[in-house]
Amino acid sequence: MKKSELNSKWENIASFNNKKGYKSLRITGASVPDLFLATDEDGYRCLLLFLPMKVDVKLKGIDKNKLLISFLPSKGIVLIKLKDFNFKDLFDDLILSIYSKINLITEPIQASEEFIKTFYKWALFFEDKKVKKLGEEQIQGLFGELFVLIEYLKSSNPNIINSHLSSWKGLYDSANDFEFDLKNVEVKTKKESKLYVKISSEYQLEKELDKDLELLVVSVKLDLIDGKSVYEMLLKILELIRVNLGDMSILYQSLNQKGLTLENLKQYNNYRFIVTKTESFDAGNDNFPKLSISNIDSEISNLKYNLRVTQLGEYLIKTKNY
Repeated sequence: MKKSELNSKWENIASFNNKKGYKSLRITGASVPDLFLATDEDGYRCLLLFLPMKVDVKLKGIDKNKLLISFLPSKGIVLIKLKDFNFKDLFDDLILSIYSKINLITEPIQASEEFIKTFYKWALFFEDKKVKKLGEEQIQGLFGELFVLIEYLKSSNPNIINSHLSSWKGLYDSANDFEFDLKNVEVKTKKESKLYVKISSEYQLEKELDKDLELLVVSVKLDLIDGKSVYEMLLKILELIRVNLGDMSILYQSLNQKGLTLENLKQYNNYRFIVTKTESFDAGNDNFPKLSISNIDSEISNLKYNLRVTQLGEYLIKTKNY
């Protein structure tokens, strides 16, 4: 099921003007379990799973600020309700995730267990967290990482999409921004006029045993007219995940590490960037100029230094202009 199909069904439900109480519509005839979209008497969006009356669901209801789940045994319904209209896009992603997990399950008990398990996995993404406002440099760095993730996802397919999503470690405070089986990639985003990138610790350019290490420099310029915001970059990533039938919760889990959501990232829409060039360097080369944990004295820590990109020509792997 596509997001556009889901939107059409919500519009159909909204057209049921003469009906009181819950308004519902089966999510699709292709679904084996009886899964319905609905709105309650106050217009709040819901997802309903109808079960045979004999099925006993083990569920302790949860009622949070934005989301609730409950079991109505007298009607045989497991219900999820969105209580905050601002999160309807995220709620749609939750619905699509649940649908992809249960739509072919023939056993009602198994369907209900998967329904509830997926809810608990996603419930964290609807929680409000107090997050310190990001500065321009942090927004720029996040933009660069999202740009690189998009480039990986463009060459992805349903077999490797989740692996590509899981490779992004930038919000987990890992040593490097991307971790693959054979190499790690450290992403540095700079204004196109800058000659250097900032290395913020002695671990960022430390080569892991039996892995290559790539320094990927993303050069950007501010452009309030044609540039993209981090919010728009995330929308593009979600689109690529859906096309490749990936697990959207992997992306939301990454954002959750720093309390970031699609909603609170909208506040940075006034920061818009265009990527002008990317440069990849072999930072794992023994002669690559760097200060890292393996080539400094143990008494030295918390290193921060500038690395002049224009002097790294002999280690250049690839340049791409945009």
